[in-house]
Amino acid sequence: MKIKTPKYQWQNYNFGSISLCMIMRDNAKTLARCLDSVLGLVDEIIIVDTGSVDNSIEIAKSYGAHVISDPWQDDFSRPRNIGIKQARGQWIFIMDPDEIILRKHHHTLKCLTKDKKFVAFWITTFNYGPRNYRMDYKFVGKDGDPLGRYPGYIPSTKTRFFKNGLGIKFEGCWHELVDWYLRRNKLLQGSAPIPVHHWTSEISQNSDKDKSAFYLKMGEKKVREWPNHAQARWELATAEMIAGLRERASHSLAASFRLGFNRPDMYFSLSRCQRLLGNIERADLAFQKGICVQYPALTHIDPNKKPKDILLAGL
Repeated sequence: MKIKTPKYQWQNYNFGSISLCMIMRDNAKTLARCLDSVLGLVDEIIIVDTGSVDNSIEIAKSYGAHVISDPWQDDFSRPRNIGIKQARGQWIFIMDPDEIILRKHHHTLKCLTKDKKFVAFWITTFNYGPRNYRMDYKFVGKDGDPLGRYPGYIPSTKTRFFKNGLGIKFEGCWHELVDWYLRRNKLLQGSAPIPVHHWTSEISQNSDKDKSAFYLKMGEKKVREWPNHAQARWELATAEMIAGLRERASHSLAASFRLGFNRPDMYFSLSRCQRLLGNIERADLAFQKGICVQYPALTHIDPNKKPKDILLAGL
């Protein structure tokens, strides 16, 4: 009697290789936790250091990382792209030293390397921190903060996982993204069903005043480089709000509206800004407009008031 042996399709287990690409500066307090979370997931680690004076480089090398030194030049895209160029993996995974990915999601990410349709994937970041006025604040669920330190998070989604060798690169000196390149070149993107966990205020090397000044400087630089970019104006408005420059923030938000942005969170930010300036009527109108953009079926604003014109008048 002949025994039939099962036919294993070993090709099903041949995942593509993954390069982890990161940038860092003085991240010794969080780096080991981040790199521990990717052990067994990535095939190589490439880190561009922009000027660490702590033992970040020693920690990175202890994990077998290839560390490249590139002095900081007020441009986040520059070191990101330097790292990408050195990557040898078939896929590139982008993370920061104050982030982690859960081990239970390793297999899901590996499976994406076998996808035949998409060349890049959006990944949602769970940004943990104190609850604020943001309307998209989510309470922690079963896949929430794995360290259990915060009651909730603010989600943000961007491309973090993409094929190597296609010329994909970061653009923008601040809040840098590869999404601009992907959209301009019409490269197909999918959505990865896994989160990355990020702690926004867990450990800080700088004072709030220093961070505020840095954000403002980078926001102003990005607007100088991209004067007609709605996203850049919105980011500058956020930096101006953090710095307490509310009048300037109102003007930057108005410019972003004129350049085509029309998102609910922007109207909510304008509402908060106007309320802090004492312009209660404008604040209420901006909040109502944000609700209407978020829920288009609502029609409680008088269409004769032309809310957008009123909000932008004089700004």
